[in-house]
Amino acid sequence: MPSVLYQKYRSMDFDEIKGQDHVTKLLKNAVKGNQISQAYLFVGSRGTGKTSTARILAKAVNCKKPKADGNPCNECEYCTSITTGRFMDLIEIDAASNRGIDQIRELKEKIEFSPSEGKFKVYIIDEVHMLTTEAFNALLKTLEEPPAHVIFILATTDVHKLPPTILSRCQRYDFRLGTEKEVKDFVKEITKKEKINIHQDALDIVVQNAKGSYRDALSTLDVVYTGQERGKSEITTDEARKVLGLPDFDSVIHLLKNLVEGHGSKALDIVVDLENKGVNLQQFTGYVLDILREVLVGKIRGKLDDKYEFANDLDIKLVHRLINLFLEAENRIRYATNQALVIEMIIPEMMKADVGQEVEIVNRDVKNRIPKGEEKEEKKEEEVQIAESECKDIPINEIKEKWEEFVNEIKPFNGHLYAFLGSADIKNFDKGTLYVEVPFQFHKERMEVPTSRNAISQTFQKVYGTACRISCVVNASIKPKNKSEADFVLRNLPIIKKKEKKEEKKISTNIEAIFEGM
Repeated sequence: MPSVLYQKYRSMDFDEIKGQDHVTKLLKNAVKGNQISQAYLFVGSRGTGKTSTARILAKAVNCKKPKADGNPCNECEYCTSITTGRFMDLIEIDAASNRGIDQIRELKEKIEFSPSEGKFKVYIIDEVHMLTTEAFNALLKTLEEPPAHVIFILATTDVHKLPPTILSRCQRYDFRLGTEKEVKDFVKEITKKEKINIHQDALDIVVQNAKGSYRDALSTLDVVYTGQERGKSEITTDEARKVLGLPDFDSVIHLLKNLVEGHGSKALDIVVDLENKGVNLQQFTGYVLDILREVLVGKIRGKLDDKYEFANDLDIKLVHRLINLFLEAENRIRYATNQALVIEMIIPEMMKADVGQEVEIVNRDVKNRIPKGEEKEEKKEEEVQIAESECKDIPINEIKEKWEEFVNEIKPFNGHLYAFLGSADIKNFDKGTLYVEVPFQFHKERMEVPTSRNAISQTFQKVYGTACRISCVVNASIKPKNKSEADFVLRNLPIIKKKEKKEEKKISTNIEAIFEGM
């Protein structure tokens, strides 16, 4: 068996494209009726057949002996040349590597020349969303008035990044991910042809890992097959998990069981064990979400699989809460330097209220795993909390009267915090806690980090004579509605002069974040 299955079984005509009948039927009719567009846009996730379909279309429009149904013959010299990558009039461009205006200008110069061999020159631009703004503008002029002998096929996984002007000049075709059954049938067909003996559960792992991508399914099968211990007649479930670096099912079930039962110490032991074993925690989190999805679907339908016995008596709202916690962890874990900590922070959220001693133990253990820099921030916040024990009440009117003075005093600490507080709405001050509403989630998150809390408390002490805690609530209705309010926030940002482009980009990103959602 060759090392790359997806290349060996790449589709040769429209009928071999898997799961995209809604696309291939239209393209065959267009070829059959000689109604070829000069610009196509293929949209869809990776591994769904966009590039293969583009090459087949290039064959069909140049084929010397096309079939009556619109498929290429795959026998003439042009079809053979395209299959082997030798056809001079098929030009494939990877926009991720050739994204600048110079490459598009070079393309524009060449398209004026007639085809060297076939009837049409076909340009396939993959990952077209990666082009720069200038390159898009140059490409737009070409798409508006292309030569009659040129066909453009643009392919992208992120269509939302394409300018509307480009979209309006292309015939769009959306490629969908395969269902679990479709991908499974496809993989079973390949294993039969290749005489690969694989256990049913191992096959399921291959299919689940592909997540609807036919190409990824074959690539995964390749990895599992080549990683199989020689001399074994069948690829087992354990082998598939081991080769792919996937966590075992029991670890996930044990973690979820201890979480829903509120056994924080046991749940923490499982996470520590996973880390010690070198388990990919990002994959682990994804696997947890896969299982929680099956539990949720089972709960909704009223038919839960026996292997999820731990969830029999669970309220569906608790399942929903777990999913949200792990979705948040999945977003954070890919950028975290301490991935185990991200999962461990879920544990206190699921702890039972009547196990105070265990909560204290878990919080201490989790805290011991916080990186040094962050630990210092936690200690600072603790010191502020102690100082707040003697907070005195202040009338809300007095707070509002001196608010501008307070906000101005914050400016030396943090210019962004100054801007956030300037756009906040004061709601109440009760027992040492200042309650405010802010327009954006980003504002809330930045105001509640330890450094911001400390700055607010210290400045509040200076202006009002007492320290305070800060409690933020996001209220989208107080977002700035007009230009003057936005100008006020921008105008009062700290003046920072940066000459290097890298620094300028960083400042720009921060300003965009301030106005997130506007």
